[in-house]
Amino acid sequence: MNIENTANKSPTCFTSPNYTSLFCVAADFNVLLVNYQALNVITNHELINQFMLKNGHQGLVIFDVPKDGDVLALKEWPNLKGLFYEGTDEVLLQQGLEAIEQGKLWFPRAVTDGWMRQMLASEQQTTLQSNNLTCKEMKVLNLLFSGLHSSAIADTLFISEATVRVHLHKVYQKIAVKNKQQALLWCQKNLNKINS
Repeated sequence: MNIENTANKSPTCFTSPNYTSLFCVAADFNVLLVNYQALNVITNHELINQFMLKNGHQGLVIFDVPKDGDVLALKEWPNLKGLFYEGTDEVLLQQGLEAIEQGKLWFPRAVTDGWMRQMLASEQQTTLQSNNLTCKEMKVLNLLFSGLHSSAIADTLFISEATVRVHLHKVYQKIAVKNKQQALLWCQKNLNKINS
């Protein structure tokens, strides 16, 4: 991205054919712009946070992000307000920085989609784990889902069939199902999320 002074409010970067700017100051926008390539060098989020606080930057913007780059991890950067792909034109960059200045966030749709899917999966994982299934109950549920009957589950876990039935009763309550068929349907939808 070749960022030049084209308006009163624009980021200032050193431009040279010999190197790529890794940092830019968008003082008029009160944000720190960091080139995606610099993230290989900068590994300390706290250092960036302290730098932004010391210099009065209200947010961080990462630019020149490759479209096929790993953007899921980028959300961990402190005060991240926006991302711009490689080759983003200056008009779009200007628009984004103005939106950020107004308190909005500026992320490409594909990025927010990926982050949202990750968040929803994490939320589902948390919800599933909050069912409070014990380790033994998880083993019983996995064996039930694998197609074993109560007697085979009992033999596998070295417990009595009565104990298997007690575990299954508790599992059914915790996952809010009434019978084996409903439990198997629940396992089909959710068990791979818990086991991963």
